Amino acid sequence: MKNLFLSICALLISSISFSQTIPAGNNYVEEIARRNQDSGIGDTLSSFSIHPLRSNNGDSTLQGLDASKNLVPKLKLFSIPVSIQLLPFNWLNEYNLNRPYGYNNGPLYPNRGYQSMVSGGIFIKAGILNIQFKPELVYAQNKSFSTFADEQGYKDVPQLLSVYINNANGIDAPERFGNNSLKHLYPGQSKMTIIFKNIEAGVSTENIWWGPGIQNSIMMSNSAPGFLHWTFNSVNPLKTAIGSFEWQIIGGILNQSGFPPLDTNKLPYDRGLLIPKPVVKRYVSAFTVNWQPKWIEGLYLGFTEYDYLDKDSSYSNRNIISKLVPVIVGSSNKANAVTNTSNGDGQDFAFAINLRQVLTKYHAEIYFEWARNDRAASLSDFLQEPEHSSAYTLGGRRIFELTKKQFLQVKLELTHLQNQPTYLVRAEPTWYVHLTTPRDGYTNDGRYIGAGIGPGSNSFMFDVSFLKDLNSYGMTFERLVHNNDIYYNAFAGTGIFTRNWVDFSDTFYANIKLKRYLVSAELTPVYSYNYEYRNGDSFNLHARINLTYYFE
Repeated sequence: MKNLFLSICALLISSISFSQTIPAGNNYVEEIARRNQDSGIGDTLSSFSIHPLRSNNGDSTLQGLDASKNLVPKLKLFSIPVSIQLLPFNWLNEYNLNRPYGYNNGPLYPNRGYQSMVSGGIFIKAGILNIQFKPELVYAQNKSFSTFADEQGYKDVPQLLSVYINNANGIDAPERFGNNSLKHLYPGQSKMTIIFKNIEAGVSTENIWWGPGIQNSIMMSNSAPGFLHWTFNSVNPLKTAIGSFEWQIIGGILNQSGFPPLDTNKLPYDRGLLIPKPVVKRYVSAFTVNWQPKWIEGLYLGFTEYDYLDKDSSYSNRNIISKLVPVIVGSSNKANAVTNTSNGDGQDFAFAINLRQVLTKYHAEIYFEWARNDRAASLSDFLQEPEHSSAYTLGGRRIFELTKKQFLQVKLELTHLQNQPTYLVRAEPTWYVHLTTPRDGYTNDGRYIGAGIGPGSNSFMFDVSFLKDLNSYGMTFERLVHNNDIYYNAFAGTGIFTRNWVDFSDTFYANIKLKRYLVSAELTPVYSYNYEYRNGDSFNLHARINLTYYFE
């Protein structure tokens, strides 16, 4: 027995155990790591398509930006070395003048007024056991603003109301979360896992970002609070005879917001269109795999799927495999039934492929993600109309050296979630919306799990920045078209063709590193055309300051 105990201890000590993760949405650290790879510095195997990233990627630039030094270098538990590190302390503050703005905000709310998030924690490692505790405390002033019900509470285009509410019947995404200020303590970027060799398994509430996109990720992003999930994944890229692989498979619980999608009391006509949703949680199952072929330097190919369904009585009757990984077991071609009368099979399925090519010679990269939110009826159907219910993201960056330590960086990205023209002759689902069970859609706590721009929307982003050491100063221009699926369904045949809701924004930002402090600030004037599809122009102002302290 003593020899067995010693053998287990030796195994625990000798097993490769990796440090904490860099949370998805930590734009400052992620940006440095990714542009260093584009420049041939640091990790050359990571696809940067599975987040959170690992902090042990061989990039010395990132040292000290993940956690403090070990606070107990001599501590042992049953002869197993134990380390305890402090994670960075973060205080985020933002203000919206007239209405909500922004996405990729994790646990933050669509909020007018002041909003704040405080986060910090510790990381404990004992052999193969890893515990990361990093909760997030959120306060939102949640001041009133002009919503759809306020703007469209009159007969202008009568079918707009029915189209809007029909969309709301298939997704849990409130415009405003009640009438009072909001306070919430989330488990945040926390996890408990075991790591043996290059394999990790455990439970987590960390945000996940899958795909090569920088501004938007179609399949999984940090635009919602992290949800409780089990995870089974690679830690570092696994090297094989044909190249290296990264992968992750998860299963988790999605929560309802508990708030109505809009205030129907403000609508003087056509009431009764909103159909109450059952009080039920959803189970989401998803996986992603990325391959770096050894024959083509800098090329990364990926494939992702997700599937979610209500945890109702039919879910309870499933076998254990269908409960844990329905994404692998599969659904029928009715999974994306788009009307209440089309007899869907009680789940929603989507898949995506992605490509990223790093061009270190030019300090550049290009990437592409293509996704489909429907199963093809047959192979011939797919070959005839592969674009049906599809979405895509296309982007890239280039870094120009000005002097030895000064650079100019240019980034651009285009994301298109709007329905393809095939909707004119066949039913086509709007991304993240599901009109049959599960009718809460692809959300958690009322916020989008996929691309933060939301269903039926399109985005074009152009960013130019000046880089010096670990500091950056720049401007991001974005053209965001809000839910064109609603617009075209509501305004078709009306003769009105200038009511697209479009936001033009210019974000001026700076990231300044001062010893162990990081100050990140941004100011964004937003000009809206036809806010909530009502004719006219309007203005909003968004300000944000994020203070981070890195412990020694």
